[in-house]
Amino acid sequence: MKNDRLILTVTDVGSEGEGIARRDDGYTLFVPGAVPGDKAEILVLKENKSYGYGKLLRIVEPSPKRVEAVCPVFGKCGGCTMLTTDYAFQLELKTRRVKDALERLGGLSVPVADCEPSEPSLGYRNKAQYPVSERDGLLTAGFYAPHSHRVVACDGCALQKPVITEIVNYVAAEAGKLGISAYDEESGKGCLRHIYVRAGADEAMIVIIAAHEDKKIAALGAVIAKKYPFLAGIVLNINPKRTNLILGEKQKILFGRDYIIDKIGDVSYKIHYKSFYQVNPDTTKKLYDKAAEYCGLTGKETVFDLYCGVGTIGLYLAKNAGKVIGVEIVPEAVDNARKNAEMNGITNAEFHCGKAEEVCPVLIGDGEKADVVVLDPPRKGCEEGLLRAAAGMEPKRIVYVSCNPATFARDCKLLAELGYKLREVTPFDQFPHTPHVECVGLIAREEI
Repeated sequence: MKNDRLILTVTDVGSEGEGIARRDDGYTLFVPGAVPGDKAEILVLKENKSYGYGKLLRIVEPSPKRVEAVCPVFGKCGGCTMLTTDYAFQLELKTRRVKDALERLGGLSVPVADCEPSEPSLGYRNKAQYPVSERDGLLTAGFYAPHSHRVVACDGCALQKPVITEIVNYVAAEAGKLGISAYDEESGKGCLRHIYVRAGADEAMIVIIAAHEDKKIAALGAVIAKKYPFLAGIVLNINPKRTNLILGEKQKILFGRDYIIDKIGDVSYKIHYKSFYQVNPDTTKKLYDKAAEYCGLTGKETVFDLYCGVGTIGLYLAKNAGKVIGVEIVPEAVDNARKNAEMNGITNAEFHCGKAEEVCPVLIGDGEKADVVVLDPPRKGCEEGLLRAAAGMEPKRIVYVSCNPATFARDCKLLAELGYKLREVTPFDQFPHTPHVECVGLIAREEI
């Protein structure tokens, strides 16, 4: 019942990183902050028909897998929910999560490799978007509390590259000194909404997201450029709408350019601040190497790279392919992909703008042949029409890169109905200390 206080043992972890405990009658409670193996006192906050939510009141006996959080705002911030779980155990849980999704949601039994670790597991993120608020007359940058838009001040996130933390703290402090106001979501008043930093191996850039243009922001840009001469660019992005979307449509370059240049392996990429790019450079290369292995390229194959974005995977594969054809619905990303191919001197890659399920049949009708199809969709997975189009091209192999085991399992189930069987899966820990896991799957009509 609601408001009951129970002593329970936590046995599993949920999709958001919360602990799972079960009463004697089998009823499930999701408990944020609890680690599998904890014996804990739990307050029942809410009950639904088949599951409920609880609050962790105290640890009666800590799990052997529990560790101390390295962040002072752990539990208050809605970010790294698994920071108190031993890292090796996190990898076990993520491997299990992929297996469970495939079995329960896809009805698939397939070899799943152990989750590849991130090295390092802290300070790995190359991108951060910090919301800004005002407290006692001072600007504060931080992250949202769980399930809210209340900003929790955080001047030292354990997951961000140290240079990102330093830059964000400096920008917030200087904005305050210049009298730039923080945007208030409830009233719609104020100016500064977010501070966004993207950092590559050798350079970084800053995007200042504001509700409107303010002369003080130009002054802020000049101060930042003087402090950090290594910056590739400083951009003002204007978002006047009362929306949850961070970026607006209008921009103004205050200094330098609106992209950074970064490398994966021996391929360089121009990464526009609006373009998708993997946030963990260590595991990204490992992941792309595994995707290349699954493609089984000999130098003759035509690879269709669907959801190609700025061409990161396709261009990485190009040196071992006969031809790469990328398809992407975002025009700016397609333009970036073409420029990235040119910058690297890659002449066997071409990129098309449009929905893959519409573009691919036209290309096949014009005589192209798909030997390998690479899929790298967003968290919602692939549209059914795209999966049917991919299978309809009759490739020897489909290599699927996924950041969501649930939609991955769903899509593999449909591909199985279309004659393509999932043969092998390798998970990668792109997001240590969070519940998220990336994976790469090899799908083929025939035994590999």
